[in-house]
Amino acid sequence: MAEEFVLIEQIEPPAPWHTLGVEDSARVLETDVDDGLCPDDASERLGRYGPNMLRVEKRRHPFLRFLSQFNDFMIYVLLAAVLISGVLLEEYVDALVILVIVIFNAVLGFVQESRAETAMEELKKLAAPTAKVIRDGVESTLASADLVPGDLLVLETGDLISADARLVTAVNLRTNEASLTGESEASAKHTGIVADADAAVGDRDNMVFAGTHVDYGRGAALVVATGHSTQMGEIAEMLESGKPQATPLQKELKDVGRRIVYICLFVSVVVFTLGMIKGNPFATMLLFAVSLAVAAIPEGLPAIVTITLARGTQAMARRNAIIRNLPAVETLGCANYICTDKTGTLTLNHMTVVEAVLPGGDTLALSEALADDALRASDAFRLANTVAALCEDARRTHTGHLVGDSTEVALLEAATRAGYEKRDLEALHPREWELPFDSDRKMMTTMNRDNGGYMVLTKGAAESVLASCSTVQGPSGPEPLTDEARSRILAGTAALGERALRTIAFAVGSADAPPPSDSPRDIERGLMFVGAYSMMDPPRPEAAEALDTCRSAHIKVAMVTGDHLATARAIGREMGLLSEDARVVEEHELERMSPEELTAHADEIGVFARVSPRHKVKIVEALQSEGYVVAMTGDGVNDAPALHRADIGVAMGITGTDVAKQASDMVLADDNFATIVSAVKQGRIIFSNLKKFIYFLLSCNISEVLTMFLAMLFGFPLPLVPAMILWINLVTDGLPALALGVEPPESDVMAMPPRRMGENILSAPAQLNLLTQGVIITAGALAAFALSNYWLGYNWDKVPQLEMCQTIVFTTMVLAQVFHSFNWRSERRSLFAEPPWKNPWLLGAFVVSIGLQMAVLYVPFMQKAFHTHAPSARAWALILACSIVPVLLIDRVSAFKAWLAARKEAAEPGE
Repeated sequence: MAEEFVLIEQIEPPAPWHTLGVEDSARVLETDVDDGLCPDDASERLGRYGPNMLRVEKRRHPFLRFLSQFNDFMIYVLLAAVLISGVLLEEYVDALVILVIVIFNAVLGFVQESRAETAMEELKKLAAPTAKVIRDGVESTLASADLVPGDLLVLETGDLISADARLVTAVNLRTNEASLTGESEASAKHTGIVADADAAVGDRDNMVFAGTHVDYGRGAALVVATGHSTQMGEIAEMLESGKPQATPLQKELKDVGRRIVYICLFVSVVVFTLGMIKGNPFATMLLFAVSLAVAAIPEGLPAIVTITLARGTQAMARRNAIIRNLPAVETLGCANYICTDKTGTLTLNHMTVVEAVLPGGDTLALSEALADDALRASDAFRLANTVAALCEDARRTHTGHLVGDSTEVALLEAATRAGYEKRDLEALHPREWELPFDSDRKMMTTMNRDNGGYMVLTKGAAESVLASCSTVQGPSGPEPLTDEARSRILAGTAALGERALRTIAFAVGSADAPPPSDSPRDIERGLMFVGAYSMMDPPRPEAAEALDTCRSAHIKVAMVTGDHLATARAIGREMGLLSEDARVVEEHELERMSPEELTAHADEIGVFARVSPRHKVKIVEALQSEGYVVAMTGDGVNDAPALHRADIGVAMGITGTDVAKQASDMVLADDNFATIVSAVKQGRIIFSNLKKFIYFLLSCNISEVLTMFLAMLFGFPLPLVPAMILWINLVTDGLPALALGVEPPESDVMAMPPRRMGENILSAPAQLNLLTQGVIITAGALAAFALSNYWLGYNWDKVPQLEMCQTIVFTTMVLAQVFHSFNWRSERRSLFAEPPWKNPWLLGAFVVSIGLQMAVLYVPFMQKAFHTHAPSARAWALILACSIVPVLLIDRVSAFKAWLAARKEAAEPGE
């Protein structure tokens, strides 16, 4: 565990740091912009403000967390049954089986809870372990935990940034803030003042932030915040405050368990009281009460739910959806609102050239340009791709991968597709001089050798490059660049900008020698415009289809991104998220909206732009307050609080940070939004199957309780002993229940609306249906018990003959319940509607259950353990009749109900 410390309020500026000049910032921090802090000051501040690390909340001792898993009323009842069976009644086998199941469920809950407590530790790991600083004029490397406000931080390409800091120098500095803001494009930095006091984090271009890294260039910055005072620290605070909520399945099972326990206690008390009034021995009535408790509580249900969910996670993993929290399988299946990030989720997170701008200003798709032989043979095409390949610093590694700034990588990829290999061009035209990109000029220029002289290659923003050009490449050579031609080209690039495309223009020139050192920008005059490339982070091809599927499944999808309005709107339109009535909401508007207003307009909003982490949490909470089951997708640190707070958090596996993954319930191994559709479908299938086997188990348990209860009321002896009931609940019921968990899906599973969050598994109609089925199976069991006495002639007053009667009831219930499992293959179809081999697992469970029951009846040591005897031929006839007839009757009752429902549905439109 990390060392704990008291969080001290850090230096408070008179205005936001990004609105202060460099000298003002240094004055507030009491530091020097050239020499930094002196070691004594740094040591004093470290003691005052604490180390540059995130606080780690003190974790409960593992043993206490394990004990907390037993804090459930249903568990209390089962533990009481263990004590009564083992200590008072000396039924050690029964007691041991119940205890093993209770401990198994406790271990499972302990493991799941441990996962949540690692999220904060992963946030801590994200901070850079070391940092370069200048103290007393000397540069040194120290542990990032030792950084303090006022330190002068040295930044270079590739550095992880360890604290929030105000830039004092910036040379072509760009930082990748995707993990914090969600923007895929590196952010250009400067040292000037950002006047807007309310500027979003992504717009504070004179600041750098902890948890991000330097993508390009170099600089120096004064540390203004460390530890929990950083932007990443604020996210950590939100993550700490977001308490995970129970999933719908957890709530449902808890409700089911509570109802079962109440019924169990009521029936047990009634039976015990009646028995004592009738003068039965105390031990006998206590055995009755324990038997009823065991019969009423489906001990195997939690384990079967867990196993079924685990099987579902394996199926999802094969489809690249990795489940980290088992109940989340079902939660995703009933999600009706998905908040999705843009970068890397709906898009590829890979800048790609998609349009080419010709010297005359016309635009066409890059694929069309590459297919045009005449264009490829033109000088303009050759010169444009030469600039794209040589006037940049991206490079290809020995493994063939391109590394560097995302924009330059995109240009190099386009040039390579056009047939211009950088390595070959560099051999012909080695770089001799360069004027790096800066945010004022918005251009980069290189001078490369060319036939004894130099070729000047310039790339940059279209307006800046065109301002440096006097000619344009024409069909036959250079032509004057008129104002009309310049306006036409800029109009074309502006249109591309409205589509969220970033345009990089190219120009060339020639020179005899590099420019004088005192006037290097002279080389960027009188150039010739040769074209431009426009690029974007393209949408995933599968995403549009996945969104269509979500709509047909009655799931609302909104894009929540840190990108600028134009980019967010363009992607939203292309993905179909912005219909005619849909809105785009920016950060400032979202800030002013109350949760009630946000909820009221939720159906109208298709895109949220320039959103901060705090606002993502606000969106999720507002939707949840309206009853939405919210799924939140994301990959960055900024997504972690909302992932944690959402009903189900979906993190990206490739681009996702450790923080996002730890805060999530599901990880997409392929970062593909379309994978969510498969997960939604699988979630719905799993929950449908969960309902089937829960209903199956409960209807069986009802029959066991009623059999014991009515036998007592009718004055019959004990029809089943606890060991028999446990055998039915855990073995012969358990295997068919597991098989129902893998029942093939209904054909319309993705055309149905998601299940409502407040909808109970045990609704009134469901309870009536289960009670009806339980009564029918009970009638068969009690008929078998009575007829074994009155027809077969077994005397209840003699122990061996009573055991024979109990064997007949035992086997009748086993067979009836195994046959009954086929009734629950569908809630709407007859058991004869589908061949039994369509679910081979259920067919196999049927065979195994029958085989195990035969072992109990005929294997000597098992006969002794369960007090059974081999049935006679007449006894088998009674068993088969009393087990098959109830199952057929249940099927006919269900078919009649389905017929009535169909008639009602058909009659409603005409009313």
